[in-house]
Amino acid sequence: MCLAKTMVTAQGLPCVMDMLTQDRLAGWTPERLAGFGKAPLVLPHGYDSHELFSDTALARLIEKLQRDDYYVNTMDITTHDPRSRREGIIEGLSGEQVLDAVRHGRIWILILQAAARDRRYHELLEEIYAAIGQRMPQFRTKHRKMAILISSPKIQVYYHCDIPGQTLWQVRGVKRVMVYPNRPPFLPQDALERIVTGRAHEISLQHDPAFDTQAMIHDLAPGEMMHWPLNSPHRIINHDCVNVSFTTEHFTPFDRRMYHVNFANGLLRSWLGTRTPSQATGMPSYLLKAGLATGYRLTGLHKRSARVRTPTFVVDPSSPGGFRDLDRPADGVG
Repeated sequence: MCLAKTMVTAQGLPCVMDMLTQDRLAGWTPERLAGFGKAPLVLPHGYDSHELFSDTALARLIEKLQRDDYYVNTMDITTHDPRSRREGIIEGLSGEQVLDAVRHGRIWILILQAAARDRRYHELLEEIYAAIGQRMPQFRTKHRKMAILISSPKIQVYYHCDIPGQTLWQVRGVKRVMVYPNRPPFLPQDALERIVTGRAHEISLQHDPAFDTQAMIHDLAPGEMMHWPLNSPHRIINHDCVNVSFTTEHFTPFDRRMYHVNFANGLLRSWLGTRTPSQATGMPSYLLKAGLATGYRLTGLHKRSARVRTPTFVVDPSSPGGFRDLDRPADGVG
């Protein structure tokens, strides 16, 4: 049985955003927001009761997905071995059948294009950022995206970092989230540059069990969200229950500067053998690096390495693990 812990939140007057709209960020007080973006932070939210995350809504969304809209994976749940991660496909199933495979199996579904298939998810994303902006007017963002995660009991998300700013919102189930400092040795600068320039996958980061002593560890329950400093490595292990959550990602002006600097540094390290290029974002060095990064991308010489997907299984609620192996791996999809 998976029990969500009770969370005591600071009490305060809710921000009246709209007389007809539920305030789902009650408890986001100025005192609690003081550490936003500076350290891993847990805050309450009310999106766990939103109709778009009901089983019925998720089932209908799954039925609308095209092949490039999602990832479905399985992995060894007894070890932390990224090599055990396998890619699959969803074919010929109702949304309810897919959710049943998740409940009784060991699969992880990441829906990348919910907003493209149902505009209500785009509207929800904008609503969330508008609500955050009500409380933090200085929090300016671009390139906003939402992804929905539906995963089986005990499934893992391996040690990795994300390039945009990111927030994890828990809807159902409980997952243990471990967030690590965004500095060496947890995040080597050259490893970050390889990820930013597309020369390495996010899960290429090496996890040392000794890192765990420096991690912020929290069992994320429904109605809680976590936000962490830019590029902070993290990993996740589901409790023994189905989990539904969603992520929101964005670029602030600072995030964008760091992206340009790390991208340019990756080029300089590759071309000139520069060992420890500066990550400073001050002028005029930033303008030079931003120009280098942008110019290189505009030439078309850079093409972010596509995540080649070669499915080896198909989701099947009647099979152990919620999937069955394909007789022959399907063609890879970039």
